[in-house]
Parts: sequence; structure tokens; C-alpha cells
Amino acid sequence: MVVLIDVCHTPQFNFYKPLVKRLSDSGDTVLLTVMNRGRLLKIANHEVGDWPGVEVVKMGNHRLNRLSVIFESNFLRIFQMLFWGFNKHIDIVYGNGFIPHILGWLKRIPRYAFDDDPDTIDFTPKKWFCTESNYCLWKEPEKLKNSPSNVKVLKSLKEWAYLSPSVFKPNAGVLKTYNVEPKEYIFVREVTVGTINYAGQQADSILQIADKFPKGRKVLLSLEKKDKKNQYPKDWILLQEPLEDVHSLIYYSAGLISSGDSMAREAALLGVPSYYLGIRFDMPANEAANKVADLQNQKTMPVEKWLDRLAKDNDSAERQIEMRKYINETFTDVNDYMFKLILKEKNKERE
Repeated sequence: MVVLIDVCHTPQFNFYKPLVKRLSDSGDTVLLTVMNRGRLLKIANHEVGDWPGVEVVKMGNHRLNRLSVIFESNFLRIFQMLFWGFNKHIDIVYGNGFIPHILGWLKRIPRYAFDDDPDTIDFTPKKWFCTESNYCLWKEPEKLKNSPSNVKVLKSLKEWAYLSPSVFKPNAGVLKTYNVEPKEYIFVREVTVGTINYAGQQADSILQIADKFPKGRKVLLSLEKKDKKNQYPKDWILLQEPLEDVHSLIYYSAGLISSGDSMAREAALLGVPSYYLGIRFDMPANEAANKVADLQNQKTMPVEKWLDRLAKDNDSAERQIEMRKYINETFTDVNDYMFKLILKEKNKERE
């Protein structure tokens, strides 16, 4: 079977990576269309490019500014996707955005979207073009209660696809590269605000509070715009992507603070004290991560209080194990759900 999987930024790649691995191992073909955004294309080629049956295809550009988002990443990318894929044999389509599903709709093949934000601009196009438009939200928000039958809510968050205990095994060996010890450092993620999701958010929000970090704690800095490194404290350790195992670095941290919500949710689901220093407070996935895990934001706790609590925390390792056990017992296995949809199509072909 030939499966088209479309990814537009790193969290989406992480979400589909276990499925790509499963399809590669089962002898299927995966056409992985990847947005040329930051280091995403390099990461995809590095991590899955040599897997059997996997073809990584550059599809569109994202230059981390709003003009590029509107024109290159969306409008122009529609035509690039259609021109590339219309004459290709494809059996099923997966993707978070609506663009690959236009192709699948025209080819009259099954199309499945997986997302965690029903407030994005592509909610309606996905409702039109998808066989199923799935939202990993843990609980159904008010907005979706009267939606069409092809709009579904899964009892999970999308990060669980690659962070559940069945998939993710932390590796303490990666800490040696940065000369840090478990639970003795803070992980920091600063994102660019030149995208639709972060429109209206103050730039460099973590930089503005850098002087408030606990003294004596090492800091690992994941910085989307590397040219700003000199503006941050000199003793913060800059990470260079692609990283060997970013989620193990997060797992063994004492806490994570991020100006983007994706990595903040990842840390929370890894059982790590997490703080989201951004403006998407009411996004359902962020609310869910706050309820089932330890994700805080400026509405739930002042950042100064969170940093002070982090400096005094001594039982994070034990609490982390219990939290991950609880989440695992509560959430749906999204990987199984996606793979069973493919098995369903295979069985149809055999009939």
C-alpha cells in the first residue's frame, strides 16, 4: 500500500514518525512530503530518509515570516502538491493540514487528518475534504459538539503518539554530550512569532525573563532563530538541531519553559514540570495538558512562582513515573488507531 503522509513542522513529523516506522517494517510505501521549514527537512532526511520504502519529498517553503506563510506555505503549496501527486499512485492520505486532502479528494481515496486545534483557519476545509477530521483533545470541546459525523475527537493528545511508554524509552546517555545530570538543568525553547499561530505574541518572551531563572541551574537552550544566541545569557548551552534525542533531554530536565505550546505539552506528557509562556491559553489541547499533566501558563500560575517552585522541587523523578502511568491508562493509543485505518483499507482491497 502507498501512504501519503504530509508534515509541515517538527511536532507533526514526530507525530507520524512511529506510523512511518510501522509502515516501513510492514513493507508498505510511504511518500513523506515535508515542508522546507527551519531544520525540518534536514531532520526528516536524517531520521527516516534511509528507511525501506520511505521517500522524503520536499514540498513547499516556510521562511519564518508571515508573507511566506500566506503565499509559499499555503497558496503556492496547494498547486505544488497537486502537480506532484495527481498522477502518482496513492492509496490513502494522512496529514494535519488541508492541502494533502485536496489531492486525496480529487483522487477519490481515503483521507484522514489529525490535529489538536479546532480553532485554526483550516478547520472548515478539512471538514469538507477529509474522510475523517480527527482532533486529539482528550475531551470534546463545545465547538465540536454539533459538528458533522466526519469530525471526531480522540481521547488523547497528539504528542502521545510518540511519547507513550510503548514508543518512547528515555536514554540518559544523551546527557553526556552537554555535561549535565538528570533533574539538574532547565530546558528552554524559544520560538519565532512570525507564523499564523503566534500572531500577536510578543517576540523573545523568554529572553525578557532570563534574569529570573534560578541561579546555579544549567540551561539548555533550543532557539528557533539561532542568530539571536548572543542576546541570551552566555552560560546557556545552545542546542544544534538535528538533536540525537531531544525528548530524552526534556525527560531528564528539572523543568521546561517554552514560548511555543507544542514543546510545552510534550514536556507535560513526559511528566516534566512545564510552563507555556505564550498567548494560546484557551486552546483545548493546552487545557487538556493542564488537567491531565503539569502544564502551567500565565493564567494558571505567575512565571516567577513557577521558577521559584522549580528551584525547590526535590521529588520530580518519582512524581514523573506516576504521572506517565496515569496518562497511559487514560489516553487512546493513537498509533494503533491510525494503523487500523490502513489495515481496514487493505482488507477492502482483498475483498
